[in-house]
Amino acid sequence: MQEVVVREEVALGAEAVWAVIGDFSGIRKWAGLVEAESTEVTPKGKVRTLTMPGGRTVSELMTDEGPHHYTYTLDRPDMDAYFSTVSVEPGGAADCAIVLRVRFQPKDASQLEAATEGMTKFCRGNLKAMKRALGLA
Repeated sequence: MQEVVVREEVALGAEAVWAVIGDFSGIRKWAGLVEAESTEVTPKGKVRTLTMPGGRTVSELMTDEGPHHYTYTLDRPDMDAYFSTVSVEPGGAADCAIVLRVRFQPKDASQLEAATEGMTKFCRGNLKAMKRALGLA
């Protein structure tokens, strides 16, 4: 499986950062493109449904969570597998690192380079939005 990791040190404590970016059911705190969100517990686990511009909906299933991370998956027609992790690595009292990780496997192996480029752009855009929501951008 291919992996893209984007990491950036920020000058805020881990708890302050996690309060903004760590709520699986509160992605609108930082993700401005999300028009609406809802979360429900299903037999498979916690599912977050996002309404995007144009009325498109995306359903994401949480697969793992911990004190400063969560991982989710979603069905993508272009992927055999897709997992995205949002995490915060505590540093000192007033700093931490935001780490965004996407593991994926395109259905079409010839699309690996383009998919990697797209996932990198996706992670960098999310990091920028998170920093803006934290007052750091």
